[in-house]
Amino acid sequence: MKIKYEFATETVEVEVSAEMAAIHMELERQEYNNNQTETRRHTTLNNRNGEHEWLACDEYNPENILEADAEAKRIRKALSHLTTTQIELIEKVFEEDMPAKEYAELKGISPAAVSQQIRTIRKKLKKLL
Repeated sequence: MKIKYEFATETVEVEVSAEMAAIHMELERQEYNNNQTETRRHTTLNNRNGEHEWLACDEYNPENILEADAEAKRIRKALSHLTTTQIELIEKVFEEDMPAKEYAELKGISPAAVSQQIRTIRKKLKKLL
C-alpha cells in the first residue's frame, strides 16, 4: 500500500506494508479526532454580539490604572502642602469617621473651630488640585 506525504514543495509516496498502513491510518484518525476536540473546546467571543460584555473589566484596564496612579500622585502632592495638624484632622474626621464635635473635644477646641479648619483645608486642597 502507498502512503502519500504532502510537503510545501513536493509530494512523496511511500510503499508500506498493510500492517504499517493500518497503523498510519489509525494515527491519522486519532490526530483528526484530537483536532476536532480542540476545535470544539475553543470558542471565540468576538462574534457573540455583546453576550459576554461582563468579561470586560475596567479595573484591570491599563489606561485606568495609569490614570488612577496619576490621580493618587496629585493627591499625595497636594496633601504634602498641609500641616501635620491638618492631616491629622483629615484622617480622624474623614478616614476614621470621627464626628467633628468629638475631635473638637479631643483637641480641646470648639466645634466651630474644627469646622473652620475643615473649610480652610478644603479651600487649600481645591486650589492645589
